[in-house]
Amino acid sequence: MRTLDHYAASSRLRDVAPGYKLLYALPPIAMVLWVDSVPFSLLVFGLMSASVVMKGGVRPGDYLRWLLLPAAFLMTGTAAVAFDISVHQESFLFSIPVGSAFIGVTSAGLAMAIHLAFKAMASVSCLYFIAFTTPVADLGRSMSALGVPGLFIEMTLLIYRFVFLLFETASEMATAQRSRLGYAGTAVSFRSLALLASNLFFFSARRAEEVYVAMECRGYDGSIRVLAPSSGERQPSFAGLVLLELVLLGLAVATHFGRFF
Repeated sequence: MRTLDHYAASSRLRDVAPGYKLLYALPPIAMVLWVDSVPFSLLVFGLMSASVVMKGGVRPGDYLRWLLLPAAFLMTGTAAVAFDISVHQESFLFSIPVGSAFIGVTSAGLAMAIHLAFKAMASVSCLYFIAFTTPVADLGRSMSALGVPGLFIEMTLLIYRFVFLLFETASEMATAQRSRLGYAGTAVSFRSLALLASNLFFFSARRAEEVYVAMECRGYDGSIRVLAPSSGERQPSFAGLVLLELVLLGLAVATHFGRFF
């Protein structure tokens, strides 16, 4: 699977000024969190996903595979919200007896879990729009222009790089194990997984040190500098962007006060 940086670097929206993309994707997150509405969350999710696929040029299959990562965490996290415990069985949609009480799913818990899941996926789609269209170096440059402290930017860039370094190391180790039939059977799979987990930190730390040495060889002096694009960044219509945000805000207000959706 390609990393997010590969998608961001090859995106059709790569040359759009990062500030416009942040203005496009960040306000809807606040609206989704404020409005407790599944249709509004679906609207934001559809808008951001369509922007990533149709405007950014990301293949739908790749985008869906990346969505499976947060979806797996959401399924386990929101499932726990839907369950409740009570001594009255009639309050559950379905339940199982545990001693003198019952554990099951209530209608209120199920509704809350559904709302949380859709809110989270809509928020993830907004962040994915930024991640799939904006390389992290461009984000660092934008944060610097906004006056964010250099130390914070540097830590953000290094953590981002080392997270993917950890992912790449785990992927290479798993590929090497599979080439030696390391996952041919349940017992062998558990042993291979234990070996991967025990060695992952050691190899990742060694590769991180190699990356740091490479940075020093290229003149790293405590601050990460990135080159700005040689050609001017594309700036879409600011008025159109504000109009879109106002339309979304109007829908959010109408939905929140029960006038819509």
